[in-house]
Amino acid sequence: VEVGRYWTLNGLIVVVISCPCALTISTPVTYAAGLAATAQRGIIVKGGARLEALGNVKKVVLDKTGTITEGNFDLIHLDVVGKSHDREQVLAMLALMEGPSSHPLSATLVNAAKKEGIGAPVDVSLTDHTVLKGEGVTARIDNKNVYVGNERLFERLGLYNALDNAQKRSARKWSTEGGTVGFIGVEGVGIIGMFCVSDKIRDEARDVITGLMKDGYEVTMLTGDSDGAAKAVGRAVGLPDEAIHSHLMPEDKLHYIGSIRGMGATKQPVMCGSKELCLFIGDGVNDAPALAVADVGVAMGEGAALAMEMSDVTLMDSNLTKLTYSIKMGAKVIKTIRENIILSLVAKAVVVALTFLGKMTLLWAIASDVGIMLVVTLNGMKLLPGRDGVSLASRRDVTIRRKRGGRYKGVKTGPGPEDEITAENGKHSQDDFPEII
Repeated sequence: VEVGRYWTLNGLIVVVISCPCALTISTPVTYAAGLAATAQRGIIVKGGARLEALGNVKKVVLDKTGTITEGNFDLIHLDVVGKSHDREQVLAMLALMEGPSSHPLSATLVNAAKKEGIGAPVDVSLTDHTVLKGEGVTARIDNKNVYVGNERLFERLGLYNALDNAQKRSARKWSTEGGTVGFIGVEGVGIIGMFCVSDKIRDEARDVITGLMKDGYEVTMLTGDSDGAAKAVGRAVGLPDEAIHSHLMPEDKLHYIGSIRGMGATKQPVMCGSKELCLFIGDGVNDAPALAVADVGVAMGEGAALAMEMSDVTLMDSNLTKLTYSIKMGAKVIKTIRENIILSLVAKAVVVALTFLGKMTLLWAIASDVGIMLVVTLNGMKLLPGRDGVSLASRRDVTIRRKRGGRYKGVKTGPGPEDEITAENGKHSQDDFPEII
């Protein structure tokens, strides 16, 4: 009877302690807390699996136009080529050709014409307007084919070589200065105009990209722009020349992402090892195929609707600092889940060991099971954002360093008015901590 009672009690204790409640409750809570924290920052992550994938990213690939740059172009140069058309006619034809297009560069050319009081002519017929992916647009105006696009398009048409050396030097000079160079040509006439537009680099782009590289991420830039313009932008944000890829068609971007996707990835689970995933961030319709094939696709909120639909993550305010935040939040989610798994297994192993040593009761087994469930659940909830949008985990890492004095909750800490705030795992502005006055 005593032996039966002993093993019955031990069996009940083992059944109680083997309950997986600690993991089945804490893991979804951790995912939900991470998703809530990113959502409050204006980052839409489509599920916990994508958030976990962000934490496994090792390769970051960025599109240039609209991602590293703002996508708001300004017309810098417009030169008329030949004597068949004057400046007003060239601008009018550009406005007519670019009017139906949704590309940011098209809107720039239309607005440039409007600033000079020139609109699209209404007494001509525009038919067969077609977007040439990675090259430009074409249409028929009064039964003549007209083309607007980049150097690649006009080389394919055999029109680029008709430019004289001075015009080619001007185009190369504009490109090396970081501008996007385009041309307009008419069938049977040739190139009638060449223009250059420039796009401002995002203020935060250099800090984000250099920060990622310092943290050990492989950062690459892809663009369909010319080599000179691509290198000018890439160097400005701290990228080496070998990490800059230019003259890429949409399908080239797709093939590039496909070639590096999953390279070096391990087949081990998250608990035993880490995967080296590829993240691609873009904003345009041409980026949608690459966003779909990447391990993690990130779209800019100001970009095309198709890009946002094909992506796994959307940065609603198109701020690149949110990219760094989302990657670090994914890593925190994985770290927290690992902590919960280890803590839960260790606690259960201790209870089982005490059970067979005869030092555990059923009541204490129940209490320990419920207790460890609460502990790991609260550990997962530390990722929840506070009222000021900063997670509890981030608060713990933040160090407030008084540089020249200031106030904390109304208490003066020194003679000066300023505080310097630093964090071990990311930069925080003073707006992130409203309780610091």
